[in-house]
Order: sequence, then C-alpha cells, then structure tokens
Amino acid sequence: MGIGTVQHLGHVENMENMRMAMKREAKEELCIDIDIKDLQFVSLIHKINGIDTIYYNGYFKAKKWKGEPKIGEPNKNEEIKWFDIDNIPDNLVDDRKEAIKNYIEKISYSEFGWDKRKQG
Repeated sequence: MGIGTVQHLGHVENMENMRMAMKREAKEELCIDIDIKDLQFVSLIHKINGIDTIYYNGYFKAKKWKGEPKIGEPNKNEEIKWFDIDNIPDNLVDDRKEAIKNYIEKISYSEFGWDKRKQG
C-alpha cells in the first residue's frame, strides 16, 4: 500500500467544510479532481504550535480521483513522491508521521504538541 503526499494541505476558507477544502486544495496543489463523496475521513489531530497557535488538522483518504497528480503550485512544492506506507522518509514532519500512524492504527482523534506546551 502506498501513500500520496501528506504534505498536501491548506486552510479551510470561509463557508467551506473540510471536505470542500480538500477538494479545492487537491485541484490547486495536485491538479486532480476529487468528488467529495470519494473522500473518507481518517483522523483529526488537535495540534498546538508554540504557546498559542492551534490547528485542527483533518486527514482524509481519497478513494479515487481524476487526473494525474502533478505540481500545481511550483512556488510552494518541488516534487511529488510516493512511498510505501511502511517505509516513509525520516524527514517527514512529525505531525504528518502521527497522521500516518493514526491511519494504520485506525485512531480517529489524537493531540499533538500539547505535552510540550508550557503550563501557566
């Protein structure tokens, strides 16, 4: 089993839900068309960066798509690579590693970075 880029990301815009944002970002960043009904929710990570930047990162699996993935925003990305899910690169961002772990272990919710937060 392989995985696509887990670096494909973006922010949810006004009046979008996560699946709508995923569809839009896939078109913008990967030049592929995904039907919202083909997006399967995998996991939500409640993440904190530093002391006050909080993210809710939703991860979805695209069951199918139209088009060949290619770089749609060359100013933001250099390349697309596919990896075996059991052999991901060591330099992958930590919370993306957590998302893959969640997918493998069927964990639908986790928290990331909160243990490093300074308690006030």
